[in-house]
Amino acid sequence: MIVSRIGRWKKQIICIAGGFAIWGAAVYGETADNSLGQGYLERGGYGEDNRHYEIVAEGIGEEPISCIVEISPVQYSAEEAAEIMETLSLELPRMILGENRSLDQVRTDLNLPDSFEGTGIWCVWQSRDPEIIDSYGKITAEKIGEEGVQAVLGVTLTDGNHRKEGEIEIRVCPVLLSDDEKASSQLRELIQNADQQNPDNRKVMLPREYNGKTVRYREARSSEYWILPFLGIALAVLLYGREKSREEEAKKKRKQMLALDYADVVYQLMVYIGAGLTVRKAWECIVENYERRREAEGMHARPAYEEMALTLNRIRCGEPEGAAIEAFGRRCQVQSYMKLASLLEQNRRTGTKNLKQLLEQEMITAWEEQKHTARRMGEEAGTRLLVPLFLMLAVVMVIIMVPALMAVQ
Repeated sequence: MIVSRIGRWKKQIICIAGGFAIWGAAVYGETADNSLGQGYLERGGYGEDNRHYEIVAEGIGEEPISCIVEISPVQYSAEEAAEIMETLSLELPRMILGENRSLDQVRTDLNLPDSFEGTGIWCVWQSRDPEIIDSYGKITAEKIGEEGVQAVLGVTLTDGNHRKEGEIEIRVCPVLLSDDEKASSQLRELIQNADQQNPDNRKVMLPREYNGKTVRYREARSSEYWILPFLGIALAVLLYGREKSREEEAKKKRKQMLALDYADVVYQLMVYIGAGLTVRKAWECIVENYERRREAEGMHARPAYEEMALTLNRIRCGEPEGAAIEAFGRRCQVQSYMKLASLLEQNRRTGTKNLKQLLEQEMITAWEEQKHTARRMGEEAGTRLLVPLFLMLAVVMVIIMVPALMAVQ
């Protein structure tokens, strides 16, 4: 009995155990890297912000005393600062190249860093020739000869307490253009010249020839439209999958409703046949009662009774009773209904006198199966409800644990 009770409450036990497990992990994460027990506080690394600690001191008074302290990061000595700044100064010419091959042929913007990660050293740049290149490494000169022009960038390295100044010489050269890029640049100049020649004219005439070749023009179109057909295909696939899913869900729901109504169908057949009615007459009474209830109560259609009504209509239209009942079992596509159809057909052929007893036994089996079906549906509904519950629990635990782990770091 104890085992059965535990099995019934196992989901709740799992939830409680999971909550305690995550709580334990959070507490362990807070204390795992604690240096207070060893009598010291960790400083932040070079260039990091001040660290704040909330500490509790015991032994000073009768009650523990709490306070919040701010600890500054570790700093360089003069020798250490000079050494690391010298190393960075030697690396800077390579670090600022960007897409250029060397500082003797700077054709694209330079990549001037503001700081060096993990070192606590900052860079301050100052262009000595801002008309050629600015303090952000962007080339400002509009026209540069093939021989290039010299420029100087001033740089200051500092950690807040120490500093080192220097200069880097570069040669800015014109950008190397491909044939298409050169043609685009020249065509743009031609069009701009045409624009400036007749500013009072509402139309800017485009050049009809370029280097002896006839030029045709069209407006550039967006290249993003290509995705639209693929979106249509993806939507079609999703709709197909949705329809298939709905069909499967409808079939599953139909089978569940058939299983739930089976015991009631067998019970009514047993009662009517036990009262002396034939199988056909009992079938008619069940269908008529169902149709009256639907009209009076507005109840939803039940697949089992709808199939029985269809079978009765086929019998009334002249189809043999045995064939109609056999087809009823096949249409239901549920083993229990096939068994019932076989039982009724066998009684029709052989005239079995103990049909009532057979139906009573079938009804007992049907009631047990109905209980199992209802229990299974309840368990499935409970399992689906657990998914959002666990998601909410995970969100709450993340909200609790993330600040704790960040505080430890």
